[in-house]
Amino acid sequence: MATSRKPRGTTVERVVDELRERIQRGEFAAGQRLIETDLTAELNVSRGPLREAFGRLAAEGLVTMEPNRGALVRRLTRRDIEELYDVRRVLEGEAAAVAARRIDEGDHRARLEAALEENARFRESMDLTSYLEHNEEFHNLIMRIAGNDLLASLVGRFRGQALGIQLRNLVTAASSKARVSISDSVDEHEQVAKAILAGDADLAERLMREHVRHTGASLADTQK
Repeated sequence: MATSRKPRGTTVERVVDELRERIQRGEFAAGQRLIETDLTAELNVSRGPLREAFGRLAAEGLVTMEPNRGALVRRLTRRDIEELYDVRRVLEGEAAAVAARRIDEGDHRARLEAALEENARFRESMDLTSYLEHNEEFHNLIMRIAGNDLLASLVGRFRGQALGIQLRNLVTAASSKARVSISDSVDEHEQVAKAILAGDADLAERLMREHVRHTGASLADTQK
């Protein structure tokens, strides 16, 4: 009887997903070397799949490969962040415009209205971890309403590179500054959502671009 063989890519994908998530959560510090011997034991994989995973993460911009040092978590400079958010501003602005045009399809309106109600809950919140989860879901929802898989894939790539930095910077911010940061973001989310609900594609695009620009500027200010 023939036995089914596990696809070769399965192990690599598992390792990529695990390392990507840990980098984005900030478990590995920027500039930290990813030591092969430690990770092969920890993840129960051989060096071949691990090195292939490093290559994929390098292509995503999450790690860098250096001669004689191997894989290191990418350290984003101020210029890196400015460039990332320049691209995000264009892509997410377009997504917001498309979402406004499609808002009356299916259950899009009901889902965005529910997200808007959830957004308001954070106006006086200091729960940074929960807010970051909400923030990601809010942006993901707009991408889903837009319904463009390629656009969503591109946005996901560029957002992923900055997520770990965003999490660490917000969590370690002074409480008063964090409150202002959340409050400003909540206000901007509300404005974007209302423009989409009104079907105003031009306004939704402009407001989303401004929201992403503000976020990028605040992150860039924390980097050299």
